[in-house]
Amino acid sequence: MDRKIIFFDIDGTLYVYGKKILDSTVEAIRMLKENGHIPVICTGRTKSMIFPEIFDIGFDSLISGGGTYAEYQGKKLYLECMDKEAVEDVAETMSECGIVPIPEGHEHMYIDKSNIPDSYREIYKLYEEKIGDKIESIDYENMSVSKISGKIEPHSDIATMERKYSKDYTIINHAGELLELIPKPYTKAVGIERMIKYLDIPVENTYAFGDSFNDVEMLKYVKYGIAMGNSNPELFKHVKYKTDNIEDSGIYNGLKKMKLI
Repeated sequence: MDRKIIFFDIDGTLYVYGKKILDSTVEAIRMLKENGHIPVICTGRTKSMIFPEIFDIGFDSLISGGGTYAEYQGKKLYLECMDKEAVEDVAETMSECGIVPIPEGHEHMYIDKSNIPDSYREIYKLYEEKIGDKIESIDYENMSVSKISGKIEPHSDIATMERKYSKDYTIINHAGELLELIPKPYTKAVGIERMIKYLDIPVENTYAFGDSFNDVEMLKYVKYGIAMGNSNPELFKHVKYKTDNIEDSGIYNGLKKMKLI
């Protein structure tokens, strides 16, 4: 069978914070699998930060941590972890720059629970509710970290972070809310390349759905990169295809348009 592989971002693509996943999205993934195709989560979140209900849609394969980890049907393909010294250096510099560091690992996410800014409390509360057992305090000697994000505040010095770390990390500013640092050369596209090579699937049979700037490499690497209707308008400059907003059955309609379901 000429099977296709489809990569899905989470936030803004499959899921909106605090809202129920659309029934049409669940149905679309079911139909995709029924047709013999392979749905894969492809997210900036590390695996520890993916909520159970997202896996429950019907996913058993993923690329996470912005491309620092990949697994296929429960089998680990690779895992990249940062040196402890690098984690401490980035996190301490973030703190000095007025950014609250949130190191992200395969097994746990880490945060200083005594220093959670008011602007992050609502999202942190959701993480506590969904994956509370996977949240640990920052302890540089006993952490396993793949990437580091940080909560941006109005006074944060982002320029210093970019100046100091742009050579060794891909730095993504998420709408002035979150700063994401992923060790180079890892990207979602790197994860996709390794997975399709492992599965012997040609690039011609690859699709991806995303909505954010950390999806650019993914959407440009695959044969059919599809931007959600709710994407940042700048993203549309990088892709040929577009679907509806996430809450207007964007996933279902996009897969239908591509004749995958």
